[in-house]
Amino acid sequence: MNGIRAAKYVVRAASVVLELLILLIIAGPIVGAVSPLLGTQPQPLGVGVDLNSIQSQMTFFNSISTINGTHKIIVPAFNNWPLPAGASLFLTILVNGQVIYQTEPDLVQLGPFQSGNLHITMVISPSIVAQLHNNLNLGPKIGIGGTMSISEGQFFAITVSFPQG
Repeated sequence: MNGIRAAKYVVRAASVVLELLILLIIAGPIVGAVSPLLGTQPQPLGVGVDLNSIQSQMTFFNSISTINGTHKIIVPAFNNWPLPAGASLFLTILVNGQVIYQTEPDLVQLGPFQSGNLHITMVISPSIVAQLHNNLNLGPKIGIGGTMSISEGQFFAITVSFPQG
């Protein structure tokens, strides 16, 4: 009888440990993907990218004469979690809700509690500049948006679209 009772406690303890492990695996990317969007912490938990760094690098959009050409954008990625993970990101240019340009995605693999950078290259051709210039006269909404994917090993991947604004 004591053996059965002891086995029951071992099974319960193993179940709790397994549930905590599953929570640890799932919570990291979710917390990391959401916390930068909320702008809450300077060092967010989990796995994610610093989307706030993108806007300051988009100054070439301030004038039609500076848009044309190749522009490098560096986006910090972080893994403040005890499991390895990866982050990928691509950016899009939208005019009136239509995608007129999309970058190639970049991917960075991060070990536990590591950080790195995503290197996004925007090559804006004269035809894209012409589309932007033509639509500016009509008063369109021009926005930059994108999709961020976070993955933890072979367990799963989470994709988050960030605001097109």
